[in-house]
Amino acid sequence: MRSILGDLGLESPLVGTAVTAHIMSSGPDGFRCLVYDVGTLPPREALLPRADAYDLPEGAPAPELAAGDTVIALVVGVSGATGTERLMLSATAPELVERVLAGFVDEILRGKVVTKAVARVAGTKTKVAVAPTTKGVDARGACIGRGASRLKGAEKLLNRAFGRERLEIIEYSGDPVTFMTNAMNPVQVTEVLIRGDDAVVAVEEHQLSGGIGEGGLNAQLAGRLTGHYVRVVKAGTDLRALLGP
Repeated sequence: MRSILGDLGLESPLVGTAVTAHIMSSGPDGFRCLVYDVGTLPPREALLPRADAYDLPEGAPAPELAAGDTVIALVVGVSGATGTERLMLSATAPELVERVLAGFVDEILRGKVVTKAVARVAGTKTKVAVAPTTKGVDARGACIGRGASRLKGAEKLLNRAFGRERLEIIEYSGDPVTFMTNAMNPVQVTEVLIRGDDAVVAVEEHQLSGGIGEGGLNAQLAGRLTGHYVRVVKAGTDLRALLGP
């Protein structure tokens, strides 16, 4: 997975990091914020554009963000001249989840676990595929933590100002069928057929709605995570007839 640092360049040491943005005011272009440096330097001005503040299902009301609220966001760029720079923020970037999770998972910070892919609908649900770099390390278990403490901590921080985004940790596999099976969590998959960019996944009939997800969300995120267009059908369906020879 490409990192935000590789995509945007190193115009500032803060680019690609998760920060706490303190909202000062709002305007047509977005929310004007202050971001305080970790050290003792003065606060930096930042802008959280409305388009990058939330990603909501169709028809859902936008959250009320006001002066005094704080939002966890990713620094995605810098605008302005030296000495008057303004950080550009995003609260919807998939990479933000990776950065937040790393703050709770020591194995990620030490390189024993890596994030392979992130599929996100900000404010609703995110699937994160992880893998170990060291034998004997349970990458998924490390990210979830005992009693789901690490996962819940990351969710709480991510949802600090608003939202009820849920995180799902998926075990990565280099085998496309196994990876797709894992990505369909939490439903149990009975059969998978992949042809090119298309995939058909079979689940028991009583799990069909969960496999598709509300508004197709579960199948959509599983597809984004694995790089396929996913169709979910009930067990017993002839998958080859759906995808052709």
